[in-house]
Amino acid sequence: MIRALISFILVIGLTVPTYAQSLIVVEVRGVDISVGSRISADRQVSLPPGGKLVVVGTDGGVIRLRGPHNGPVRLQAAAGQNASRALSALIATRNDRANRVGAVRSGSDADPIPSPWLIDITRPGERCLVEGAPIGWWRPSDVSEQSFVVSPLDRSWEAAFQFKPGQDTVAITKVSDIELTKAFLIEDRDLEYSIRVHLVPPLLDEPTFLAAWMIEKGCIQQVDALLASLSNETVE
Repeated sequence: MIRALISFILVIGLTVPTYAQSLIVVEVRGVDISVGSRISADRQVSLPPGGKLVVVGTDGGVIRLRGPHNGPVRLQAAAGQNASRALSALIATRNDRANRVGAVRSGSDADPIPSPWLIDITRPGERCLVEGAPIGWWRPSDVSEQSFVVSPLDRSWEAAFQFKPGQDTVAITKVSDIELTKAFLIEDRDLEYSIRVHLVPPLLDEPTFLAAWMIEKGCIQQVDALLASLSNETVE
């Protein structure tokens, strides 16, 4: 599934004029709209008190609505843009997000990963994964042997993973039948920190929407790997 998604991204690049005025739902509460679904910018939305709707566009822009709200998602739909402009907008949004959250928290100062779908096990923060796909725990190349213990927040179980000298990736089981967000505790020698996993909605299959969604979730280290692959494929 991972290979299929990455191949899809690299084949179609960033040209998405048909849906230039579409938005992808990132978070919703109080209205019958599914996370990951596509809605038009001029869609009329009725949010009750306490309701919430967060959407992202192809330019990486984020719209947050809170109830009570009755009206369009936004008053003016975004104009279409070519691939290079969309990529530039996403990079700018990525930088803004990283600056606001902070380099350490966002992971923008972390070592680059070779694939967007690897999880850096050596630091805390947000991670994004394709639902049902295998997890690959990753660490920067190291000549030493290293062990990590992974458990849920309630410590109802734990699993140990060992990296051999020179090994940078350990593949484990699929993430499935869990909520959209899952938090894990990582123990590394005398350190303990948490990693929170966000599952990519199944309908989120366009590269610019995918990158924008990941930026909003804070998966900056993975976004950098995705944007790098998109940048290599983008033709001016």
